[in-house]
Amino acid sequence: MQKEIYLVEDSSDFRQLVRSIFNHFLPEYNIRSFQGARELYQYMVLQSDDEYTGRRPALIILDLKMYTIDGIELLKLIRQTPSNTFTEWKAIPIIMLSGSAHQDDINKCYQAGANSFFIKPVDFEELKKLLATVCRYWVDYNRLASAAFTSQD
Repeated sequence: MQKEIYLVEDSSDFRQLVRSIFNHFLPEYNIRSFQGARELYQYMVLQSDDEYTGRRPALIILDLKMYTIDGIELLKLIRQTPSNTFTEWKAIPIIMLSGSAHQDDINKCYQAGANSFFIKPVDFEELKKLLATVCRYWVDYNRLASAAFTSQD
C-alpha cells in the first residue's frame, strides 16, 4: 500500500512540480496536495470521524509562507488537534519547506513543533533528491511512538 504524504503549499506551480516528481520518480508514495491551511484542516476534520476509511498521513510537508494562515500557525493547529482512533496528530512528522533562510523563521518552526526545516531548492534535481531523502527517512526508516505513549502529556 502506498504511503500518504500531505503537501500544503499555496503556489499551484510548486504543487504541480512536486506532484510531477512524486508521480515520475517516487511512485511508492501517494502525494495529496492542499492549497492552504483551511483545505487541510477541513480534511483533518473529515478524518477525525471513526468511520473514515481513507489513507492517513505518514508525513506532512508545509510551506512556511502562505496567505491567510501561515505554515507556523497551521503547524501549531495540527499539533493541538486531538488524536482519534487512527491518527495521532502530535506524532506525525511535519517538515517545513521555505524560501526563507532567516534563523528567526527556523526557530519559530521548531518551537511550534516542526520535525525538520528545509530551504526550497531552486534546482529540479536538488528538489527531487530532497523529497526522496525526506520521504525515505521520515516515512520508511523513522519509527514513531505508539499512540498510548504520545497521548500521556
